[in-house]
Amino acid sequence: MQAPSPAQTLAKPPIALLATIGALTFIDFLQNGMVAFAAAPIMGEIGASPEEYANVAVVYACVAVVMIALQGWLVHHLGLRRYLLASLASTAAGALVCALSRDEAGFLLGRVLMAVGCAAMLTSSRLAVNLIPPGPARFHGIKALATGLCTGTALAPWLASVAVDHDGWPLMFWLAAALAMLAMVPVALAMPGREGGATVAGQARLAPIAALGLGSFLLLHALQRSYYDFFSERWLLLLYAAAGLAALAYFAHSETRNGAPLLKLGGMKEARFLSGLALFMLCYLMLGANGYLVPLMLQRGLGQSWSTAGEFFALGLGAGVLTFAMMSQLLPRWPSPRKFFVAGFLALAAFGALMSRLTPTANLWADVFPALACYGMFIMIVMPTTAMQTFTGLTRDPAVFAHAQQVKNMLAQIGQALGIMVATVGQQWFASRHYDALTRGIAAGNARFEAAMRQLTDYFSTMADPVQAQQMAMAQIAQMVSQQSALLANLDHFRVLAAVALAGALVSLAQRVFR
Repeated sequence: MQAPSPAQTLAKPPIALLATIGALTFIDFLQNGMVAFAAAPIMGEIGASPEEYANVAVVYACVAVVMIALQGWLVHHLGLRRYLLASLASTAAGALVCALSRDEAGFLLGRVLMAVGCAAMLTSSRLAVNLIPPGPARFHGIKALATGLCTGTALAPWLASVAVDHDGWPLMFWLAAALAMLAMVPVALAMPGREGGATVAGQARLAPIAALGLGSFLLLHALQRSYYDFFSERWLLLLYAAAGLAALAYFAHSETRNGAPLLKLGGMKEARFLSGLALFMLCYLMLGANGYLVPLMLQRGLGQSWSTAGEFFALGLGAGVLTFAMMSQLLPRWPSPRKFFVAGFLALAAFGALMSRLTPTANLWADVFPALACYGMFIMIVMPTTAMQTFTGLTRDPAVFAHAQQVKNMLAQIGQALGIMVATVGQQWFASRHYDALTRGIAAGNARFEAAMRQLTDYFSTMADPVQAQQMAMAQIAQMVSQQSALLANLDHFRVLAAVALAGALVSLAQRVFR
């Protein structure tokens, strides 16, 4: 391949290419964020229980993992342009099926089609950046990718709340379908066909691919079910997880032994890549855990409406968009990553500390928004910096670089599920401890309990007989104890989060891998 001229290196990339790079990450993060935030109204409309909705998420993630692994093979046989057009068509078709579905089966089918399409969008976006010749111009591609990612993440809660409040949840999927169709235009204009020199495909063998899909399902199923069954069926869940890990280990072993693997795992034993992978996993764990807990905290802990929770979550993440806009100016001049990692983890620590001090009377602008802004800053400082630093040692081999991107995005599916599991199991444990402590105070002789009982009994006596009034008063106190224990559990989560973030800042200062 002929080396690019200085003029090519310095020229700004074509608008269609930058639009493709940004659109792919925007669509992926927007649709995933909207579906996660709007889980409750979607469940109500399609008649799915939380367990059934969780199963839909597990199937989506498993299909995504398999499709990410097959991406190189598919691009090799179809060409990048036709592969992306087919992906966008599958995304649009799946979104339309979801919008029109009225039961769990239809919604599951739509999400499977969306997983087939959206699975490798982030990987494709990053690999499309490499179509820009090395040099300062390539940073425009990185900025387009990160802009799509952070704006999609930030807009998702707000758009989900607007859609549900005005025209119902199907509007989210009509929007995703329209965006996927629109993105076909820059893809058709900018992406190369089979003549583009796709990475070596490797062999798509049935047994390893089946092991990858089954292992992902068992592991993710164990993580999802832990919300409901961790304390009652922990050994069965551990068995599922162990079987899933064994299947994934078989996939990894077969790929390293294969002469033409789908993923060149053996070429990824670099300390910089493995450290970056650990950082990515932490970020995706935070996305899963806080994406679940923050709306819950705003709604149940602070008594805010669903739409208000969406608006403020979006505003907080929007602060991250502004943060990245500033970072995009600083990174070319001061590329050393350590200071960004330290700043990002300090922002996460501030988020945890501020959230752990909230009370039911907290002011949204004065107390909640600064905390959410710090969380947005963490996401948009640490994730782009990690993305720029993790793969620098793998760029010499285009195949290893592409496969490393695929591995990272496969682990992202597991990382977010793991984050939700950690948050939900932690909530159960913390809430049970607080509930036990609070219920010990509900006994005769406790002055505060007896005073509350008298007040509530007097209140309910105006609408029921004395016996019923006393029962209603006791039920009200039990409900208050349950709500209080849930709120205290949320505060404990954010205290632990602040401690983890401070440890991350210290590690960032001491480490010598990213300098």
